[in-house]
Amino acid sequence: MPEAGQTGPQRAVVVRGVGRVLRQPDRATLMVSVEITSPTAGEAQADTSTRMRRVLETLAGRGLDPADVSTQAITLEPTYDYRETGPRLAGYRATQAFLVRLRRIDELGPVVDAVIAAGATGVGSVSMELADPAGAESEARALAVADARARAEVLARAASVKLGGPLWLREAPVSEPPRPMMRMRAEAMAAADTPVSEGSTEVVIEVEVGFAIAG
Repeated sequence: MPEAGQTGPQRAVVVRGVGRVLRQPDRATLMVSVEITSPTAGEAQADTSTRMRRVLETLAGRGLDPADVSTQAITLEPTYDYRETGPRLAGYRATQAFLVRLRRIDELGPVVDAVIAAGATGVGSVSMELADPAGAESEARALAVADARARAEVLARAASVKLGGPLWLREAPVSEPPRPMMRMRAEAMAAADTPVSEGSTEVVIEVEVGFAIAG
């Protein structure tokens, strides 16, 4: 029993509410890579570096800020020819990959075409997102709280009780919805301009609210 001066735990209707807001994305990121296999490690690394320098020069020529291009991977590994007599060293594979951030989404298609023409052998992990999601997140939070209130009112009516004010409210973790992504190889893209449809980005906020039962 509660001690003198204390009250027992308050009865509450506990619900979750979800707010969803769609916005047109206004920036993009993509991974640009060069992969070359040569008879020797030195040749593979040198040829890959030469091609990647051309790619980076192309990006700089399009006005990209160097801060928006960052190294993601540099690898060099042997390749083997597997036969009945056992594996035989066939050469070396060198790979360099850079993450490119585009602050204007309408640059995505032209940039993809330009880096392929400059010697990139792969473009992957293309994603589109909001540069400033704060406004959409605030709208989604308001929708989530309203959704929680509506759910709680339905439960209260069903239970023949009166709904009071919120006792607590907290934002619940939400798994990030998958972003539109694509991966392409150079040979599949060299023949024509790359079409890009930005679609929409969904901002999702989920809240948990405990409403008091007033009577």
